[in-house]
Amino acid sequence: MEERSLKLEKAGLAIPKVLEHNRLLLPYRMYQAKRDWKEIAGEQIAKYSYILEFKNKEAVIAVTNPVYMNYLFMYKNKIVEEINSYVGHRAIAGVRFVKRGKQPVRTVYETLDGEEEAVCPKETISQVRLDDATVARIRRETAHLADGLREKVVQLRFAQAKRRRAYALEGFVQCPHCGRWMAPGEKQCIFCRSAAHQALKRKIRSLLDGMPWLSWEALAAKLQLPPQEQAAKQAYNEVRRNLIYTYIEKVFYEYDGADDDLILAMLITRRVPGEIPPKFIENLVAKYRRKESHVSPSEP
Repeated sequence: MEERSLKLEKAGLAIPKVLEHNRLLLPYRMYQAKRDWKEIAGEQIAKYSYILEFKNKEAVIAVTNPVYMNYLFMYKNKIVEEINSYVGHRAIAGVRFVKRGKQPVRTVYETLDGEEEAVCPKETISQVRLDDATVARIRRETAHLADGLREKVVQLRFAQAKRRRAYALEGFVQCPHCGRWMAPGEKQCIFCRSAAHQALKRKIRSLLDGMPWLSWEALAAKLQLPPQEQAAKQAYNEVRRNLIYTYIEKVFYEYDGADDDLILAMLITRRVPGEIPPKFIENLVAKYRRKESHVSPSEP
């Protein structure tokens, strides 16, 4: 039977224990590493880069200024050491650098133990005084709680109300879709932007499944999007590339059919079926068919 402690302690101290017990501590620490990149890499490096994701034992570092690409490459081993040291585990074995045009949207996060991003206006929070109406409302909404719990919840609600007031005073804005606080000037939080990006990719996938030959310009016209919309164009390229790799894998492992071969040819050439000679399809399939050398299907 699992032993339980009845000792009361701050939620922030108990959370890591719960995460570790459920094998979620490492993912949480890696999320924190993304958030605290400035602390890990230093302010100068963090100004032009950020951790995009962790994938296959690698940290993918997005670099917004190409001048820094070679500079960071020289410190690859140091970056691996610093990330692993911060995480407290040999979480990654290497890093990979990719070019990105801008920093991601900064979103302010609130947690039960009062943790938030560095962009939070802490000095303003300490100066905020709640009005009598807000205090009375919080007291009224928590009146039903047990005596030992009520005051803790009240203090938590007070802290949340002060943070919200401080964000507004500092010019932070709320996401129009979900209400999360964002840095001034942003139009959509990272969560809603990601959801919109995935929804767009599903629409693009649906169109390419039916018309694999569509170019970006033709597909943008069908979606009524401006062709110069870079985020949408990037989504199109991602979906098309993944589809190509999917059909190459079918060819490579020999579970493709004639329809699959034709779709692969249309995706690669962006030509309609009648414009693709049968010999071209035959040569294309032969190129990606598994050989004795076992060339990876993801390397066309």
